[in-house]
Amino acid sequence: MSYTLKQIFIGKTEDTKIQLIRNIIVEATRIGINSLILWLLYIVIFKSVANNTILSICTIIASMTSGIVNYIFSTIWVFHKKQKNNNIARFIVFTLIGAAGLGINTGITVGLTNWLGMNVLVSNLIAQGIAFIFNFFMRKYFVYTLMSKTEDEQPKA
Repeated sequence: MSYTLKQIFIGKTEDTKIQLIRNIIVEATRIGINSLILWLLYIVIFKSVANNTILSICTIIASMTSGIVNYIFSTIWVFHKKQKNNNIARFIVFTLIGAAGLGINTGITVGLTNWLGMNVLVSNLIAQGIAFIFNFFMRKYFVYTLMSKTEDEQPKA
């Protein structure tokens, strides 16, 4: 099945393939925002005092900020779920899934590089692909399907 640009970019959809395409765009945006913030903080602002501690702090700030943007775009555009209740719980589950994806990414990268002797960049590319698929389907099910059903089943006050 082929999709039009309008189907891909505009409107609500439950089509997993379109959601996957949208999520790729959101992830690319997240990476760009993360890189821009890291560059701005570490290279531009803290250039004169740059060290490992500053780098770690800048990386955390960039990751947290880009993660929030990822959550907002995923909620509004990829999965189109209105925030009724449990916004904090939904964000925490979203973030925990991302942390699990980071663990998968790290484990696969280290495993392929150290145990199979693959190039680290190739290993990381494979790992990122697997972690991306894991994050997408886990978030789709737990954050945007299961938690939404739970919200819909709650009695109205």
